[in-house]
Amino acid sequence: MITATGNKAGIVGGRERTRGARIRRRFPVPGLRIRRPPGNPALGILTRASSRAHGFTLIEMLAVIALIAIAATVTAVSLHGRSRGELQAAAQRVAAGLRDTRTRAMATGKPQWFSVDLRAHAYTVPGRDPRGFPAAASVHVQSAAEAGESRGVARIGYFPDGSSSGGNVTLSEARRSARVDVDWLTGAVTVSNGASQ
Repeated sequence: MITATGNKAGIVGGRERTRGARIRRRFPVPGLRIRRPPGNPALGILTRASSRAHGFTLIEMLAVIALIAIAATVTAVSLHGRSRGELQAAAQRVAAGLRDTRTRAMATGKPQWFSVDLRAHAYTVPGRDPRGFPAAASVHVQSAAEAGESRGVARIGYFPDGSSSGGNVTLSEARRSARVDVDWLTGAVTVSNGASQ
């Protein structure tokens, strides 16, 4: 029987063996294996096993996790800033609507009413179409004016001398709030920001 070891071949079973065969037998080389052709199983060809396994290293996985964390943080900050900006913009629109109501009352010489429909999640300025609040914002209204027969509708009135029935409109969302106050004596409108309770 003949063996192929890459060096001079020897006779199996005999006393003479090649030096390479003895070394390989006594000190096996890691990563080497014999591939035998189907025609003659006695002959074998040494092949080196792949030293790199398929998959990801720990450093590659940590890098991917770090990139995902950075992307999530940037997205959260962006959404947080956008939501805060929408809340502030809505409060400024409410304040502008109240000031417009005051101006109309003084110009016409008749009382005018700024209405907030809590069920429709919208407010109405006299002479204009209703306008909605941000969908995620909760609305709270305090007013001394009577809402009449309409339930779920709060009103803040202005009179020809510029005074008002007084009250405030508070918009809150995710621990943030914006409050619009109306002074009953002067009718002045102010906007303040804070953390919702």
